[in-house]
Amino acid sequence: MANRPKGYGYSREVASKIDAKYSDEDEMVIVAWISAIVESHPEDAGKQAFHAWLKDGIVLCKLMNEIVPGSCKPNNPSNSTIEAMIRNKEMENIGMFLTAASAYGVKHLDLFQTVDLYEAGNLAQVQTTMFKLSSTAHKNGFGGPQIGVKIADENKRHFDDQKTREGRNVIGLQMGTNQVASQSGMTAYGLGRQLTPQTK
Repeated sequence: MANRPKGYGYSREVASKIDAKYSDEDEMVIVAWISAIVESHPEDAGKQAFHAWLKDGIVLCKLMNEIVPGSCKPNNPSNSTIEAMIRNKEMENIGMFLTAASAYGVKHLDLFQTVDLYEAGNLAQVQTTMFKLSSTAHKNGFGGPQIGVKIADENKRHFDDQKTREGRNVIGLQMGTNQVASQSGMTAYGLGRQLTPQTK
Protein backbone atom coordinates (compact mmCIF):
# COMPACT_ATOMS: atom_id res chain seq x y z
CA MET A 1 0.00 0.00 0.00
CA ALA A 2 1.08 3.58 -0.53
CA ASN A 3 2.59 5.44 2.41
CA ARG A 4 0.59 8.55 1.62
CA PRO A 5 -1.14 9.97 4.73
CA LYS A 6 -4.90 9.55 4.74
CA GLY A 7 -5.56 13.26 5.33
CA TYR A 8 -7.47 15.07 8.00
CA GLY A 9 -11.01 16.31 8.54
CA TYR A 10 -13.23 16.22 5.48
CA SER A 11 -10.63 14.60 3.19
CA ARG A 12 -10.20 11.79 5.71
CA GLU A 13 -13.97 11.32 5.90
CA VAL A 14 -14.23 11.09 2.10
CA ALA A 15 -11.34 8.60 1.98
CA SER A 16 -13.07 6.47 4.63
CA LYS A 17 -16.33 6.43 2.66
CA ILE A 18 -14.52 5.40 -0.53
CA ASP A 19 -12.65 2.72 1.39
CA ALA A 20 -15.92 1.35 2.79
CA LYS A 21 -17.26 0.71 -0.72
CA TYR A 22 -14.69 -2.04 -1.30
CA SER A 23 -16.42 -5.44 -1.33
CA ASP A 24 -14.73 -8.66 -0.22
CA GLU A 25 -17.40 -10.68 -2.03
CA ASP A 26 -16.76 -8.81 -5.27
CA GLU A 27 -13.05 -9.36 -4.77
CA MET A 28 -13.55 -13.14 -4.66
CA VAL A 29 -15.67 -13.07 -7.84
CA ILE A 30 -13.18 -10.87 -9.71
CA VAL A 31 -10.15 -12.90 -8.62
CA ALA A 32 -11.84 -16.14 -9.72
CA TRP A 33 -12.76 -14.55 -13.09
CA ILE A 34 -9.29 -13.18 -13.83
CA SER A 35 -7.60 -16.36 -12.59
CA ALA A 36 -9.73 -18.49 -14.91
CA ILE A 37 -8.63 -16.43 -17.91
CA VAL A 38 -4.94 -15.67 -17.26
CA GLU A 39 -4.01 -18.40 -14.74
CA SER A 40 -2.62 -16.01 -12.17
CA HIS A 41 -3.56 -15.86 -8.49
CA PRO A 42 -2.95 -13.36 -5.70
CA GLU A 43 -0.75 -14.56 -2.86
CA ASP A 44 -3.51 -14.13 -0.31
CA ALA A 45 -7.09 -12.90 0.13
CA GLY A 46 -7.93 -9.37 1.15
CA LYS A 47 -7.60 -5.83 -0.10
CA GLN A 48 -3.82 -5.56 0.26
CA ALA A 49 -3.19 -8.80 -1.63
CA PHE A 50 -5.68 -7.75 -4.34
CA HIS A 51 -3.86 -4.43 -4.68
CA ALA A 52 -0.40 -6.02 -4.78
CA TRP A 53 -1.57 -8.55 -7.40
CA LEU A 54 -2.83 -5.92 -9.86
CA LYS A 55 -0.59 -2.98 -8.97
CA ASP A 56 2.12 -3.50 -11.63
CA GLY A 57 -0.48 -3.77 -14.43
CA ILE A 58 0.97 -6.98 -15.91
CA VAL A 59 -2.00 -9.16 -14.90
CA LEU A 60 -4.40 -6.54 -16.29
CA CYS A 61 -2.57 -6.43 -19.62
CA LYS A 62 -2.54 -10.24 -19.82
CA LEU A 63 -6.30 -10.22 -19.15
CA MET A 64 -6.90 -7.64 -21.89
CA ASN A 65 -4.73 -9.61 -24.33
CA GLU A 66 -6.78 -12.76 -23.70
CA ILE A 67 -9.99 -10.83 -24.44
CA VAL A 68 -8.53 -8.88 -27.40
CA PRO A 69 -5.23 -10.40 -28.58
CA GLY A 70 -2.44 -7.87 -29.00
CA SER A 71 -4.39 -4.97 -27.51
CA CYS A 72 -2.08 -4.33 -24.54
CA LYS A 73 1.69 -4.72 -24.59
CA PRO A 74 2.98 -4.49 -21.01
CA ASN A 75 6.46 -3.37 -20.05
CA ASN A 76 8.55 -6.22 -18.70
CA PRO A 77 9.35 -5.98 -15.01
CA SER A 78 12.15 -3.49 -14.67
CA ASN A 79 15.56 -4.70 -13.52
CA SER A 80 16.32 -1.18 -12.41
CA THR A 81 16.87 -0.45 -8.75
CA ILE A 82 15.66 3.10 -9.19
CA GLU A 83 12.22 3.32 -7.59
CA ALA A 84 11.03 6.07 -9.96
CA MET A 85 11.80 3.92 -13.03
CA ILE A 86 9.89 0.94 -11.59
CA ARG A 87 6.89 3.10 -10.67
CA ASN A 88 6.85 4.69 -14.12
CA LYS A 89 6.81 1.32 -15.94
CA GLU A 90 4.08 -0.08 -13.67
CA MET A 91 1.89 2.99 -14.12
CA GLU A 92 2.42 2.81 -17.89
CA ASN A 93 1.12 -0.78 -17.82
CA ILE A 94 -2.04 0.33 -16.02
CA GLY A 95 -2.46 3.19 -18.48
CA MET A 96 -2.13 0.80 -21.45
CA PHE A 97 -4.78 -1.47 -19.94
CA LEU A 98 -7.15 1.48 -19.49
CA THR A 99 -6.57 2.64 -23.08
CA ALA A 100 -7.23 -0.86 -24.43
CA ALA A 101 -10.38 -1.27 -22.29
CA SER A 102 -11.70 2.09 -23.49
CA ALA A 103 -11.02 1.18 -27.12
CA TYR A 104 -12.81 -2.13 -26.54
CA GLY A 105 -15.98 -0.33 -25.47
CA VAL A 106 -15.84 0.20 -21.70
CA LYS A 107 -17.28 3.65 -21.05
CA HIS A 108 -14.90 6.31 -19.80
CA LEU A 109 -17.03 6.89 -16.68
CA ASP A 110 -16.71 3.20 -15.75
CA LEU A 111 -12.89 3.19 -15.86
CA PHE A 112 -10.76 3.74 -12.79
CA GLN A 113 -7.91 6.22 -12.77
CA THR A 114 -4.33 4.97 -12.66
CA VAL A 115 -3.81 6.29 -9.12
CA ASP A 116 -7.00 4.55 -7.96
CA LEU A 117 -5.17 1.27 -8.41
CA TYR A 118 -1.51 2.18 -8.09
CA GLU A 119 -1.88 4.06 -4.82
CA ALA A 120 -4.93 2.05 -3.67
CA GLY A 121 -6.94 5.27 -3.55
CA ASN A 122 -10.19 3.73 -4.82
CA LEU A 123 -10.04 -0.03 -5.21
CA ALA A 124 -13.85 -0.17 -5.29
CA GLN A 125 -13.71 1.64 -8.65
CA VAL A 126 -11.16 -0.93 -9.85
CA GLN A 127 -13.71 -3.63 -8.99
CA THR A 128 -16.41 -1.73 -10.90
CA THR A 129 -14.17 -1.53 -13.97
CA MET A 130 -13.58 -5.28 -13.88
CA PHE A 131 -17.33 -5.97 -13.85
CA LYS A 132 -17.89 -3.50 -16.71
CA LEU A 133 -15.06 -5.05 -18.73
CA SER A 134 -16.61 -8.50 -18.35
CA SER A 135 -20.04 -7.17 -19.34
CA THR A 136 -18.57 -5.47 -22.41
CA ALA A 137 -16.69 -8.66 -23.34
CA HIS A 138 -19.92 -10.65 -23.03
CA LYS A 139 -21.71 -8.18 -25.29
CA ASN A 140 -18.87 -8.33 -27.83
CA GLY A 141 -19.00 -12.12 -27.98
CA PHE A 142 -16.06 -13.14 -25.79
CA GLY A 143 -16.44 -16.87 -25.12
CA GLY A 144 -14.67 -17.07 -21.77
CA PRO A 145 -16.15 -16.91 -18.27
CA GLN A 146 -18.35 -13.94 -17.38
CA ILE A 147 -19.18 -11.89 -14.30
CA GLY A 148 -21.61 -9.02 -13.87
CA VAL A 149 -24.69 -8.30 -15.93
CA LYS A 150 -25.12 -8.38 -19.68
CA ILE A 151 -25.29 -4.96 -21.30
CA ALA A 152 -28.61 -4.40 -23.02
CA ASP A 153 -28.64 -4.14 -26.80
CA GLU A 154 -29.58 -0.78 -28.27
CA ASN A 155 -33.16 -0.66 -29.53
CA LYS A 156 -33.63 2.48 -31.61
CA ARG A 157 -37.16 3.44 -32.65
CA HIS A 158 -37.86 5.04 -36.01
CA PHE A 159 -41.15 6.85 -36.62
CA ASP A 160 -42.38 8.24 -39.92
CA ASP A 161 -43.32 11.92 -40.28
CA GLN A 162 -47.05 11.27 -39.84
CA LYS A 163 -46.51 9.55 -36.46
CA THR A 164 -44.23 12.36 -35.35
CA ARG A 165 -46.87 14.97 -36.25
CA GLU A 166 -49.55 13.00 -34.38
CA GLY A 167 -47.35 12.93 -31.28
CA ARG A 168 -47.15 16.74 -31.26
CA ASN A 169 -50.91 16.94 -30.68
CA VAL A 170 -50.84 14.89 -27.48
CA ILE A 171 -50.70 16.99 -24.33
CA GLY A 172 -48.70 15.21 -21.65
CA LEU A 173 -49.87 15.35 -18.04
CA GLN A 174 -46.64 17.06 -17.03
CA MET A 175 -47.95 20.18 -18.76
CA GLY A 176 -50.84 20.42 -16.30
CA THR A 177 -54.54 20.10 -16.71
CA ASN A 178 -57.65 22.26 -16.37
CA GLN A 179 -59.99 19.35 -15.75
CA VAL A 180 -59.61 19.12 -11.97
CA ALA A 181 -59.60 21.51 -9.02
CA SER A 182 -58.91 25.15 -9.81
CA GLN A 183 -59.09 28.51 -8.04
CA SER A 184 -62.06 29.79 -9.96
CA GLY A 185 -64.65 31.48 -7.74
CA MET A 186 -62.20 32.27 -4.95
CA THR A 187 -61.90 35.80 -3.59
CA ALA A 188 -58.86 37.83 -4.49
CA TYR A 189 -55.80 37.52 -2.32
CA GLY A 190 -55.78 40.00 0.60
CA LEU A 191 -59.50 40.73 0.77
CA GLY A 192 -61.18 40.48 4.13
CA ARG A 193 -63.56 37.66 4.87
CA GLN A 194 -67.11 38.57 3.90
CA LEU A 195 -69.54 37.90 6.74
CA THR A 196 -73.25 38.14 6.22
CA PRO A 197 -75.79 38.08 9.02
CA GLN A 198 -77.77 34.89 9.33
CA THR A 199 -81.51 35.23 8.83
CA LYS A 200 -84.08 33.14 10.58
